[in-house]
Amino acid sequence: MKLFSHIILVFSILLFLFPLGVFAQPRFKTVVPQHPIAPGESFQVQYIVENADNVSDFLPPQFHGFRVVAGPNIYSGIKSKRYRNLVFTLAAINEGRFKIYGASCLADGRLIKSNEAIVKVIALKESDEPSYFLSPGEDPFKKIRENLFLKLIIDKQNCFIGEPLVATFKLYSRLQSKSDVVKNPGFYGFGVCDMINVNDNVQSEEKLKGHWFDVHTIRKVQLYPLQSGTFTIDPMELDNRIEFSRSIVNKKTEQEVSENMYNHESADDHAANTEVYQMKIKTDPVAIRVNPLPGRNVADTFTGAVGNFSIHAFTKKDTLLKNEESSLIVEINGAGNFQAVSAPVINWPEAVEVFEPSISDTLDKQLVPLTGQRSFKYIFLSNKPGVYTIPAISFTFFNVKTNTYRTISAKRLTIFISAKNKEDKVLFKQISRSGSKNKLTGWLVGSGLFALIVAIFFGLRRKQARAKKVAKQKEKMNETSSRLISIEELLKPAESAPGNDDKIFYTELNHAAWNYFNQRLQLSGSQTNKTDLAKILIEKGIQRGKVDELINLIHQCETGMYTKAEMGVSKKELLYNTKQIMEFIEDVFTQHGAEN
Repeated sequence: MKLFSHIILVFSILLFLFPLGVFAQPRFKTVVPQHPIAPGESFQVQYIVENADNVSDFLPPQFHGFRVVAGPNIYSGIKSKRYRNLVFTLAAINEGRFKIYGASCLADGRLIKSNEAIVKVIALKESDEPSYFLSPGEDPFKKIRENLFLKLIIDKQNCFIGEPLVATFKLYSRLQSKSDVVKNPGFYGFGVCDMINVNDNVQSEEKLKGHWFDVHTIRKVQLYPLQSGTFTIDPMELDNRIEFSRSIVNKKTEQEVSENMYNHESADDHAANTEVYQMKIKTDPVAIRVNPLPGRNVADTFTGAVGNFSIHAFTKKDTLLKNEESSLIVEINGAGNFQAVSAPVINWPEAVEVFEPSISDTLDKQLVPLTGQRSFKYIFLSNKPGVYTIPAISFTFFNVKTNTYRTISAKRLTIFISAKNKEDKVLFKQISRSGSKNKLTGWLVGSGLFALIVAIFFGLRRKQARAKKVAKQKEKMNETSSRLISIEELLKPAESAPGNDDKIFYTELNHAAWNYFNQRLQLSGSQTNKTDLAKILIEKGIQRGKVDELINLIHQCETGMYTKAEMGVSKKELLYNTKQIMEFIEDVFTQHGAEN
């Protein structure tokens, strides 16, 4: 029995020393298509890292039995920096069952590896029939409604004030489509914590009514009700552009989702023997019933925190001189609606002067409810010697699981204020130092003057050296800018591509465009995508029409690289248009550089 008590004591100490948020370890998983792939068909392999602030040394496996089309493309959440999505695009070569091996990386300094997965490659006639083909007399809008829809999924419709619910907006598609989020819902009556947004590029597959759908998670949020009543989650609305073919072609349908990014291409701008339709889709509004918290047995220290928490308080220094500053740290650990965790009331002794606390959070927003720590730091001092006691600090929260209020307290603290003054101590040290060396005063003065002259001399020398260094750096920067590869040189590989090999031409033209912007804009790996490029160019003053032309051009290159579709435009014309757009953008960059 005594041994069991000791084990319980040790476990309690560990829980106290390591708050709940610390146990959220990095996770690394491999995501592949769940449905069979046809030979020659491209698909994505995703390596997803969660709960990691720093990800480095990513090592992908060898993809035996597949051809690497693109990647890795890296996507990071704008609001959730602890999420990384590394994506490869592969193309199947032969039929069979193939193993996708796990990747490895360093996550917060720890080596982790993702799981292995299996991809099945079968003949096209055995796989799920694509929806790209529009049969004669077939209603296109009926086909769109059956194969493209938006769903709002919530984990509960009835909850307490402060109890989290999760809302997930998913786009299901089996079509060749481009979707633009034109209206985000307003979450009136809720505190909002974003978990996933459209820029995270989170994709998966789900089987509905016998067919496999590509699923884009457009947005996922934690919602914390602020007051009781019935509240409505408004619809999310998407503007969609869907392309159908009147010919039966072996083409994998693809989807692209953005958020108020750029105008879609005109309906007339599409490949030969295809038709383009536009349709808006949206989710249905959903009502949420929020119940009030029980009104009985409510402590004065309750401020609205709902969840499960612990409290810890300590001082950085408890023995002080008069007028010497120290700090009191109060840590609230646990899981719940941290937005409602306010600074606890502290009964400070009258002789102690206290400043308003600073607040810092360490929270894992991928866990539901929010899990981690909120810290309050109070700076205090006193000019009256004595021994002072800070009473136990209390904190009250409502536990949804037990349907009860609970008050927890940190231990009381004692601080000692000395009769010595902080300034007097510094002065005493200075006087003692000068008294012990009184006989050397004359020598010190002379030495000081000599040292001053030497310092001035060497200071001038250093200033001249710094000026030379700056001049060399400027000269080096000018040399670097002059070494930028010209537009003509960038386009030469595409110009010299074999006339009968379209894939080489489109690949070289795509590389030329991205190499141009990587050099001029110093894009990072995660920014090498059409959405971020369009944003950056618009911010730098490029006309939206030109940006739309460029994005359409890159899209044409990608279509030519990854599919066998007829492009409906000559390669010579495409090359000419690329050069014209790049020269236009180059002129704008040059003008802005001259103005700056």
